[in-house]
Amino acid sequence: MGPLTSEVASPLICLRNFQPLNGSINRCVGPKAAQRKQERPSRRQTIYLRSASSSNGSGPRSAPSTAEQHRNHTYDVVTLGNLCVDIFIHVDQMPAVQELKTPGYLRQLQQQSTDQSLWEVGASCNFLIAAARLGMRTAAVANLGEDVYGKYLLDILQSEGIAHFEPLAPAAFNEQLRETLLCFVLMGPAAAHAFCSRYDFGPWPLLPGVDRLPANVHKVLRDSAALFVAGCCFDELPPAVIMEGVHSHRATGGAVFFDPGPRSMTFRDPHRRKALHTLLDSTDVVLMTQEEAEAITEISDAEEAAWSILDRPGAATQWCIVKLGGEGALLCTKSPRRQHRQTGVQVAVADTVGCGDSFAAAITMGYTRRHSIPALLTLANAVGAATAMGEGAGRRVATLEAVQGLLQREAEGASAQPVECISDSGRGSLPVEPLAREALALLEQSLGRRSTASSAIATGSRELSGTLSGDGHTSPYRKDAHDRSATQHL
Repeated sequence: MGPLTSEVASPLICLRNFQPLNGSINRCVGPKAAQRKQERPSRRQTIYLRSASSSNGSGPRSAPSTAEQHRNHTYDVVTLGNLCVDIFIHVDQMPAVQELKTPGYLRQLQQQSTDQSLWEVGASCNFLIAAARLGMRTAAVANLGEDVYGKYLLDILQSEGIAHFEPLAPAAFNEQLRETLLCFVLMGPAAAHAFCSRYDFGPWPLLPGVDRLPANVHKVLRDSAALFVAGCCFDELPPAVIMEGVHSHRATGGAVFFDPGPRSMTFRDPHRRKALHTLLDSTDVVLMTQEEAEAITEISDAEEAAWSILDRPGAATQWCIVKLGGEGALLCTKSPRRQHRQTGVQVAVADTVGCGDSFAAAITMGYTRRHSIPALLTLANAVGAATAMGEGAGRRVATLEAVQGLLQREAEGASAQPVECISDSGRGSLPVEPLAREALALLEQSLGRRSTASSAIATGSRELSGTLSGDGHTSPYRKDAHDRSATQHL
């Protein structure tokens, strides 16, 4: 059989071109050597990765119906679930599909020792890292296993300035919760690649037994200005648990952002479709690619699909955004009823993995702080384009320097394409140059907010202590993870 193509790849993780990571390499450790199973559940702790201020929250909500509920929050945004580690393995020949997509083949991959230079964080880590680099104070609620992969992922989040990690479950009461979710990326001849992970064949939910959220999770959700939910959460958690988190977050005026992602096709299942509609009723901002929009709405036209989301009776959705790749983005608003279309920033594209996550991070910042939509789209397009200039995602998403460079180029007149705005009262356009200058100012403002918040509580940071496992083996939640100085990409 010939090399596998993207048509047979797992829909969870987008295709990427692999380039070995730079940096020191620790010893090769296989999951069997790194995981010592326990008969009893292990205790889990809240992890404070960086200091975060409760005295400097984000600005007013964009949705006027809940603006009066908004207050200062400790975190600008928190993600729910969907953290994993991608492991890249080079093979001389791709296995047949019927062999690749099986639990047995996954077990074989897990038993192989892998070099950390072949690892990268994935899924919602892309969003978290991009948001942190834009100056947002970020937190994650998810499951990390008591293995070397959980430690690796947690260390990366800490080095990238993510402020807080909260376990989804207070105790690892089954084997699945003791294992960090992995996606094996097989790299074959002629750039062929394919994927193998638990997302391919379940059983779903991938985190069984999590039938309610702990009190500490509710505390974090209520103390964040925004909640980002990816479609892959429905693979990990029951819909009732997802909605428990959404309702808890909205109780204090938080805004909910939903990106169905590459698992959009699964929402055609009747049970998942019902859960999707329930989530959409409580979502402030929906972000989709054109293909995802068609899968969700069964409408191929981007504008019609966006309006169908906004016009759902009783839905809280204020913005619907359709990401158009190199063509930019379409943003439709419910009140006032307008649509904004802006072309993408022209760059030499190396890889599109993580572009949508980076774009979503900028949109989240702008919506919660009520920034000008045209300037916000200019910023979001620049962040997505800066990610496309590099290969891979995770720590390879947009850097501040790359975003600033693109915006400066636009401010100097590199783009002749105006920003289009259509409303009930007519059609208009805006030149890009002043919008790029405004986007640069928004970015500097965001970085200034974070600096103020960090310095305000520099002496009041909380330490990590203890372990999750209680049996003395290395835990991803060890205290010394907090003591390392954060790598600054800003």
